[in-house]
Amino acid sequence: MDPPSRRARRSRDQVTVAAATALGAGLVLGGGGWALAMRDTGCDGARPSLSVTADPALAPAALAAADRFNAARDAAGQCASVRVVAGDSGEVAGVFRTARGTPDVWIPDSSLWPDLVGREAAGKAPSVASSPIVFAVSKATANRYRTELERRSWNAFQQGHGTPAFHLRLSDPERTGSGMASLLALQASSGSGKGALDRFTTVLRTAKTLPYGKGLETVFGGGGSDESDVVVVPEQVALQRGKGDAERTAVVYPRAGTPYLDFPYVVATSDAKRKRVADGFLAELRSPRTAADLKRAGLRGPGQAAPRPLPVVRPGAAAGIQEIWRKLGQGLNVLALIDPSGGGTPMPGASGTRLDAMLKALSTGFTLVPDDSSFGLWTLTGTPGRPYRQAGPMRELGARSQSGGNQRLTLQEALEHVRPRSGASTGLDAAIEAAYREVDRNYEKDRLNVVLVLTAGARGGAERTELGRTAERLRGAFDARRPVSVIVLGFGAEADPSLRKVAAATDGGAYKIDNPGTVMRLFLRSDQLRVCDDPRCPE
Repeated sequence: MDPPSRRARRSRDQVTVAAATALGAGLVLGGGGWALAMRDTGCDGARPSLSVTADPALAPAALAAADRFNAARDAAGQCASVRVVAGDSGEVAGVFRTARGTPDVWIPDSSLWPDLVGREAAGKAPSVASSPIVFAVSKATANRYRTELERRSWNAFQQGHGTPAFHLRLSDPERTGSGMASLLALQASSGSGKGALDRFTTVLRTAKTLPYGKGLETVFGGGGSDESDVVVVPEQVALQRGKGDAERTAVVYPRAGTPYLDFPYVVATSDAKRKRVADGFLAELRSPRTAADLKRAGLRGPGQAAPRPLPVVRPGAAAGIQEIWRKLGQGLNVLALIDPSGGGTPMPGASGTRLDAMLKALSTGFTLVPDDSSFGLWTLTGTPGRPYRQAGPMRELGARSQSGGNQRLTLQEALEHVRPRSGASTGLDAAIEAAYREVDRNYEKDRLNVVLVLTAGARGGAERTELGRTAERLRGAFDARRPVSVIVLGFGAEADPSLRKVAAATDGGAYKIDNPGTVMRLFLRSDQLRVCDDPRCPE
């Protein structure tokens, strides 16, 4: 029988070969589905063993570093102590959410992941490697537009910012750090203040995601790409493209700056002995020998900052950008409630009345949203005991009706019968609560479920009191796991404070509408209804 030291040396040799093979072959970032682990080193199991899960992009270099680290400890009589497995960063983030089977050390591709799951504040864990996000384009595009694309950088995807209008392709932001970082760079390039959300969502509406685990070949491999296609990927992916891809594609570095994948070293164990081992392994990962392994894998060492880093990683950024991306993928499930009280008042800055503006906005809006969006229509009557009536039930706009038309036509016809009401408004509180219950009853998962209130006038004192009570009741009824939100559109005037409270109680919003075109843009770009938390952002 071999002595333990010989078994350890043979195992170490086998692992070294495996690591060298993986480093030489290269990796496609985000593929996942494979693992590397330290073999049995002949230890008796009594010594502390550190489990490390590294993103597939880094795992081969981490495995080689672990082999050297364990060899040094073995030579010093301390036995091997580090085991490395490869784990997709998004999938491991899910493991940390469940808090079951978590590794002692986690090395995801970006600091956005540990911040997302509450393991480490963004940017606090030490970096062990880096890879800037770059633009991969066809050789023809590079020959004609490289200088322009470098100069425009992340603004290249904004409408009206030059020719051509480049089309964005990026990794899935829900599953990759590069996808999240790319969205944050786009958000930063959209600026702030009036129009920023419009610019940002305009880009996202035309962006396409790469199939998960696939690389540049999905865009440039079949010859179907054009000069407007720009694939946003980590530099490692761009450098490790296959021979055919290399002949067809080129890499462009955004001159104005770009986010970096920073591969943070997150120590998750609370065991003091394992922490000491983790500190020693971190030193090996940041050694010159590992730097050479990183270079062979297409990665950079930490702190190698060229092109200029774009600082998009900050606490809460990952959760915020994933929420925006998730909302953008939702459909609409809306019950519109028209309050015609005061609707005969002229609409400031436009011809016609405020009710005319409401009806025109809805009529145009119904034609702009897709057939699979669900809409219903109620109107406020002010009649005691039944202050509202159903003008159209909640159905998909493309659903056929008994008359041979569809839901869209039914709602258009119903709008023609809405008339303004004079005198004090009554019953809006009861109507909103009933509409809230109706949307909740017709709740559709993965859609934006909304009570859309269109109103023209201020509320009286008694009604404000009742709406305040409504806000409290809806706050108690609101369930963040299946949210129904109230969105108030105030035509010609700011929404009454009491209505703003109702909206806030349901994670909704209140908007001042100065002209019907504002609402038309909201319907046309309904993603703004999904992601806007600022009452003025659609203006």
